Order: sequence, then C-alpha cells, then structure tokens
Amino acid sequence: MKDLFTEHELAALRLLAQGHTQVEIAQTLRIRPETVGLLLNRARILLRARTLPHTVARGYETGLLSPPAHGHGARQEEHRPSDPAGPTGYRRPPAEPVQRRVDTPTPKYR
Repeated sequence: MKDLFTEHELAALRLLAQGHTQVEIAQTLRIRPETVGLLLNRARILLRARTLPHTVARGYETGLLSPPAHGHGARQEEHRPSDPAGPTGYRRPPAEPVQRRVDTPTPKYR
C-alpha cells in the first residue's frame, strides 16, 4: 500500500500524526497550505477514511505510519490538575447575584 502514496503525502501524513496543523506542515514542507490540504485529502481517500483523524488512525492500522518512540511524536499539552485559582494564584471573588426588579414585567414571547 505504501507504493500508492507519494513522498509528500507520506511526509504530510506523518506530520499530521505528530499533531501539526496544516499551516505548520506547509511551512515545514515549504509548500502552500492549500497543497497540504490536497495531499492529506488524497491520503484520506486512499486510506478510505472519513476524516483526517480517521486518516491518521487508518495509517497506523495499515502499518503506513509507525507508532512514535516513547516521549516523541504527538505534541501534548502538559497535564496539570485543575486549580480554581489559576496559574497566577489569584482567585476572583464570586459574582454577586443579579436582583430582578419585581415591578418589571417578564417579556412574553409568541
């Protein structure tokens, strides 16, 4: 199956699997972002995938893509437990409840 793909299609697919955007892939391969879209679309069709994430999954399933070595590959954001104070340590005071005026009629929608 690998012989059905061009080197550019494989390179674009590998970069997509690593988590790069189409613009980043275009910059890396020194081609236009529209061309990256065409390359990935052709790869999607050849792999009979419905979406680009499905294309990457099919690439792994068919052996076209090899899993990245531990610690490399897809870019992942550093996981931090959620902290309500946020990264600055400042916690915003809770908002005061909004008081409705009693004499204001509630609008009726028809």
